[in-house]
Amino acid sequence: MRKFVFGLFRLITRLIFGALVIVLTIMLIRAFDARRQPDLEPWHTARFENDFRVSNGAGADWQQFLRVEDLVFEELETGVVRDRGDDPSRYNSRSRFYPGGFEQNWNRSFELAPADPWAAIVLVHGLTDSPYSVRAAAEIFRDLGVYVVAPRMPGHGLAPAALIEITRHDWMEAVRVAIRHARSVIGPDAPLLVGGYSNGGALVTKYTLDSLEDDALETPDQVYLFSPAIGITAFARLASWHMLLASVPYFEKFRWESILPEFDPYKYNSFPKIAGHESWMLAGEIRQQAERLQGNGALNGMPPILCFQSLADATVLTEAIVTHLFDRLTVPNSELVLFDVNRSDRLGEFLSPAYPAMLDRLISKSTEVYALTVVSNAQVESGEVVARTRFPGGGDTGDQPLGHHWPPQIYSMSHVAIPFPQDDPWYGAGDGTRPTLGNINPKGEKRVLRVPLGQFARLRYNPFFPYIKARIESFAAPLNRGATLPNPSASAASGGL
Repeated sequence: MRKFVFGLFRLITRLIFGALVIVLTIMLIRAFDARRQPDLEPWHTARFENDFRVSNGAGADWQQFLRVEDLVFEELETGVVRDRGDDPSRYNSRSRFYPGGFEQNWNRSFELAPADPWAAIVLVHGLTDSPYSVRAAAEIFRDLGVYVVAPRMPGHGLAPAALIEITRHDWMEAVRVAIRHARSVIGPDAPLLVGGYSNGGALVTKYTLDSLEDDALETPDQVYLFSPAIGITAFARLASWHMLLASVPYFEKFRWESILPEFDPYKYNSFPKIAGHESWMLAGEIRQQAERLQGNGALNGMPPILCFQSLADATVLTEAIVTHLFDRLTVPNSELVLFDVNRSDRLGEFLSPAYPAMLDRLISKSTEVYALTVVSNAQVESGEVVARTRFPGGGDTGDQPLGHHWPPQIYSMSHVAIPFPQDDPWYGAGDGTRPTLGNINPKGEKRVLRVPLGQFARLRYNPFFPYIKARIESFAAPLNRGATLPNPSASAASGGL
């Protein structure tokens, strides 16, 4: 028996050692491969001493938060921004992409104040983004009479290197600062809402879950999510492994998933691996916390959620939003809106069968506690879109025409398209008078451009944004002046849930 146990132990040891050798070999290969990436620029190597962090900002008020932001943007201007001639970089003070030269730099925290606010909302942008990504949603809420606070998350709006030393805990503390400020503006009794795009959606979801366990945190009255990063591929778990080699100067590029030209004024193109790891950790914490709260009954206090999500999403896992969050809800007052792929486009024959299969799985699930709306083609041969809503427990609206059509050559929505209207000046379809980052459609030979063609091929605006606007307006309306929530069938009769 002892001989068998010893042999088994030796076999397991060899297997573990062999696995480690394989992993280390793969890491070394990838580390050497990373050296072939473009040279690092100052915006990849800069260090920012004054950015907001939980270690020195816990309990800060909004004015202190903004003073720290002023200091870190001074660091950016003095340490990174230069006159770089004809370079189109956002860090060239002569470039048309230099945000410091705009009338308003939307990389910074902002507030929008209606004349007589009846509520407030904190809107949080996504990873590598800036507050600009929630600007369109902010304007919707402002026009509804809601006071808007849109904080810049630490590490964002500056240079890609700023993300290297920032953690999810710093982001969470910034969210708490903004929520305390929003409450102070509107007083103790007005409704308080939260919303977020991508990683920002995960942050406000985590805050809301935290509030169900911590009496010191106020639970929001409603939650709005746009492409929330609640489920992320497990490969992001390995993103932190680069630190074993990236500290060696020879392999310093290994800390980067991508090193690209920085021509986007409001979003980093380059991506440090550690930022993806932090987002993955955040998503994992949400999954575990939601499961725990469901088990002890505390999830009964979850406020209504309205979520907009593309079925086709290369950044987050669409099905995980359902399994990790919506399937765990216990009160039937939330809704998930899914944008299907375009079934009628002439590229349809090239579409992956994975997306129709995914939609079939999602709509076949029982949705006892949330409404599910699918925005899809009215018919396979038609570009006209309709909304089909199934209510909690059964029953549906049938096809609700939206008065919108899929634009030519667009075969799906995308993760980054959800929060941007078609007329967005930077990411929209354009009006034919000037190019935007959303309407560049280059053709030519491979490997000529410095930027991967995928940067331009990905849809950057939402052709159905008016529908999102209408849904936000109808979802928020019952809170105005203390009105009670309508029942789903009544709101459906007025044009949707």
